[in-house]
Amino acid sequence: MSKLSRYNYFLDYEDKKLLFNGLKGSGFCMTQSEYTLLQKMFANLDFFEKTYPDDFLRLKKLGYIIEDSFDEIAFIRFKNKQKVFSDRHYHLIINPTQSCNFRCWYCYEDHKSGKMSDTTIRRLKKHLKIMIENERIPSLHIGWFGGEPLLCFDSVVYPVSLYAKRLCKRNNIPFTLSITTNAYLINNDMTEKLKRIGLNNYQITLDGDREKHDSVRNNNGMPSYDKIIENINLICNKLEHAHINLRINYDETTFTRRNIFSVLDAFPLEIRGKISINTQKVWQTTGNQTAKEQDLMPEFISQANEKKYRLTCQGSLNIGSYHTCYASRINYANINYDGLVYKCTARNYTKENALGELTKEGNIVWKADKIARMYATSPMENKECLNCIYLPICCGKCVQNFIEHGSGCHYKENKDTYFSREIIRFYKNQKINSTK
Repeated sequence: MSKLSRYNYFLDYEDKKLLFNGLKGSGFCMTQSEYTLLQKMFANLDFFEKTYPDDFLRLKKLGYIIEDSFDEIAFIRFKNKQKVFSDRHYHLIINPTQSCNFRCWYCYEDHKSGKMSDTTIRRLKKHLKIMIENERIPSLHIGWFGGEPLLCFDSVVYPVSLYAKRLCKRNNIPFTLSITTNAYLINNDMTEKLKRIGLNNYQITLDGDREKHDSVRNNNGMPSYDKIIENINLICNKLEHAHINLRINYDETTFTRRNIFSVLDAFPLEIRGKISINTQKVWQTTGNQTAKEQDLMPEFISQANEKKYRLTCQGSLNIGSYHTCYASRINYANINYDGLVYKCTARNYTKENALGELTKEGNIVWKADKIARMYATSPMENKECLNCIYLPICCGKCVQNFIEHGSGCHYKENKDTYFSREIIRFYKNQKINSTK
């Protein structure tokens, strides 16, 4: 016996109907008349299977139809626990400093002065050795964050990365690096060291076209747009395996003029395959889209595809992840320059927000009460989330928000509108990527 998935969504898309399954992340379009016929088939699955066996099997493979015995909620809960507690890959984010050479108006950090001391670096290296040689982690990823981490490139980022790389090689486990940087400080000499440590993954932000960007993101008043463009070109030309996640931060004014398209012409064709375009609305301005934004955003993404850039998912769905973000995993930590340890990178780095501390022996001593509250119950383990049709593409609140505000929905009364828009964005992006 078969039944319909509870996570099938039927959305108006252009002049068609978009069918999307949240558990599988599969989507396809059909005409209104085809949709009407399909609804009749869905009302009688036995008849559907006998009359159109090939179509029935296709929809079953795509997750729209499931076995009657399959408990989708139990499956999601199981996959969530598996991802949070059983994934032994170690993800470590390190902040060598909270200082920054920029002062973007929307940044949530306080940018305290100071950098990681030699004492903390020694503790950090001991921690890496413990995790690799004693805990026997199967792989290690270090993400450099801040502040602006390249302010401490020679004193922290380079030596710690080189140490970790050699340690992983000696113990025969995979090692990867990434960095979130404004890229202003990169130069030709630095790229040689970046190549040596294997730092290939970069998240770099532009705030629109040159005029818009320089009004937001500048070095003590000095413009930065041209310098960042130059350095992105440098990275892509010097590092064979470089990948740039080019985050375009925008607010309600960014798409008021067509100059935004000039960003897409800033890089030569031969390196565009190393650059992913990822548009993100500034969090303080999240709200209804302006008419210009609605008009120009799809065209911007379409032109990015035509100009041979890579595209990341333009949206915030958690399809196939079964958790909201990396901070929800046990085998993840964020070590600040002062040796205090956190989970969330989107909160101020205060002693009150710290969840643990790095000891002189190289261990992380977690605050038992705080860490227990974070992991004793999954953010999705509440009636509202478990009854929600968007559970597999939302996965509940992030753990930090859950700790601070308890259970409950982020989206409230605009939930259907929000997820309909994000599903359509995801579907359009997948279609664009499939043509590459």
